[in-house]
Amino acid sequence: MSANLLLDNDSDPILWRGSMISNLVKQFWTDCVWTDVDFMFVDMPPGTGDVPLTVFQSIPLDGIIIVTSPQELVKMIVEKAVKMANAMNIPILGFVENMSYAVCPDCGKEIKIFGESHIDELAKEYGVPVLAKLPIDPETAKACDEGKIESVSGEYLKGAADLIAKI
Repeated sequence: MSANLLLDNDSDPILWRGSMISNLVKQFWTDCVWTDVDFMFVDMPPGTGDVPLTVFQSIPLDGIIIVTSPQELVKMIVEKAVKMANAMNIPILGFVENMSYAVCPDCGKEIKIFGESHIDELAKEYGVPVLAKLPIDPETAKACDEGKIESVSGEYLKGAADLIAKI
């Protein structure tokens, strides 16, 4: 379910304040018919604003996965998310680092486009496992754009999938 499905045009912005978005999140949870769902993922904006707070307070969660990227500034945002989840007794299942690297198509070398990762340091500091480090991959992006993401092998997500399957 997505708020974008409610728009006349995909490119129209949603110009709502936090309380309206929070109510929409609650309505998605209570008014949509979710039958036979093994796993539900709620993609939230980064940070500790109204949407994460609403989700944490309104939806029964088995845990959260915090998605991050290698930039230094993102570390601060991740730390805030960890502290918010801990304060609200929401289990953190692990970290996934997006855009961790790209693989050179000519030589196979990993290129750290956004600089060196700090995810392992954060994981150690907060006792949270690193579930995956996702590369920037043009084939994965293409599959997403074409609605064929299930065709991607995604071996780099195996650790995350294995953990989720245990819940």
